[in-house]
Amino acid sequence: MDNSSIKDNIRKIRKARRLTQEEIALQLGMSLTAYRDLEKGNTSIINSNLHKIASLLDTPTEEIVLGYLPSQMAGTALKEVQQEYSDRISVLERRIGDLEKLTCSLEETIRSKNEIISMLKKRLGEDK
Repeated sequence: MDNSSIKDNIRKIRKARRLTQEEIALQLGMSLTAYRDLEKGNTSIINSNLHKIASLLDTPTEEIVLGYLPSQMAGTALKEVQQEYSDRISVLERRIGDLEKLTCSLEETIRSKNEIISMLKKRLGEDK
């Protein structure tokens, strides 16, 4: 994860918590300019400030760095996989239905052909 993504995540979370840059800067014990530079990506965040910011925002450090909580992503990924397999199962069930219809049709065709062959054999036997 790059510094740019982290600063974007901090800004997004800060705004979601309805906190100002001034409030965060004051609580971090830094100047407003220094905090703005941090949020703009002009200053490296990967240091002790990251943990302080996470604490002030009441947000796990992972969410700031990754942009999401890994546990949320796991649930989302699981739901996506379940949906994908559900879609595949639906497609396969439709295909099975189509194949069953085709099988019935082919069986009927075979029965008809067998009847024709039987009738032809009888006729050939009568003609002798």
